[in-house]
Amino acid sequence: MNNIKTFLVLILLVLLAGLPFLIKGIAPGWWELFSHILTKIFLNVAFGLCLWMMLQAGMLSLGQGAFIAISAYMTGILSVKYQLVTNLWLCYLIGALTASVVSLLLGLITVHLRRIFFLLVTWAFAEMLHPILTSFENPFGGAAGIVNIPPPSGISLFGEPGTGYYFITLLYAVVVTLIIWSVSLSKVGLIYKSIGQNDILTTFCGIHVRRYKLQVFALGCFLTGVGGGILASYLTAVSPETFTFFASLDIIMINLIGGMGFIMGPIIGAVILTGMNEILFAVGYYKMTVYGLMIILVIRFLPGGLISILAVLRTAFRRTGGNQKKGGEVERTVA
Repeated sequence: MNNIKTFLVLILLVLLAGLPFLIKGIAPGWWELFSHILTKIFLNVAFGLCLWMMLQAGMLSLGQGAFIAISAYMTGILSVKYQLVTNLWLCYLIGALTASVVSLLLGLITVHLRRIFFLLVTWAFAEMLHPILTSFENPFGGAAGIVNIPPPSGISLFGEPGTGYYFITLLYAVVVTLIIWSVSLSKVGLIYKSIGQNDILTTFCGIHVRRYKLQVFALGCFLTGVGGGILASYLTAVSPETFTFFASLDIIMINLIGGMGFIMGPIIGAVILTGMNEILFAVGYYKMTVYGLMIILVIRFLPGGLISILAVLRTAFRRTGGNQKKGGEVERTVA
């Protein structure tokens, strides 16, 4: 069974790697749109998986957009604002490390908090960051942000930036997926799950819960930060309005809509939600109405997310079949 899954994953990766050449050959005018949507999907897959890993340890963060912003701004500051680092790949790494360090500092005073309290603290941190980025011209560029962030070296090998970022974000999503998949199957992953289910009982088992929570928080923010740097160069600019409350909310929605129970949940959620965001882009603020409706419908009919839809349909089918069978037995008994 595992061999079949591995084979299917390899086929999917081959198809994704060949997709740019296929679309350019069939409908070259559509590739720019497709590359933009798929690039955002790959970024959101990684962001959603990073939060999913933290959710396994019971850490629902509403501040992931802030850590994306920290890394994105660090990339812009180092490469454009002060031109301290010319290698953008190194800027990505420094930005991710900065996000990870900030998460450790925040985590030292917050990881002991549970559920809604940790959620509120991370939300407050993200909201606190926004006016700071807006108010200070140096080093953040104020309300205008930082512009003209260049692409990384080597992207010209792909012919044009859209294709280059497509492959960069595809590689990023694949690497993040492999890392989180490996962690989830390891002993550390089992500890994360036990903490998420009952951290008090896990503490009584002799496990240092605080240390593992700090670990998963820092790892998740580091991996998220790498994507933040890539996003900054892809957009060629960063500003406070790029990283609002909705950036963090989207990552939570990816997990909620896709399903938090399985690692495939955030992947499915990223595909669905990113596509919806592109469709709903024109309605602006009213997309929250659609989000609210989606939350209500998913919680009511698919509490396990879209990934559970087959199981729900299977259960409903069995229930219907069982009722029909019982009805037939009653009729025969009466007869």
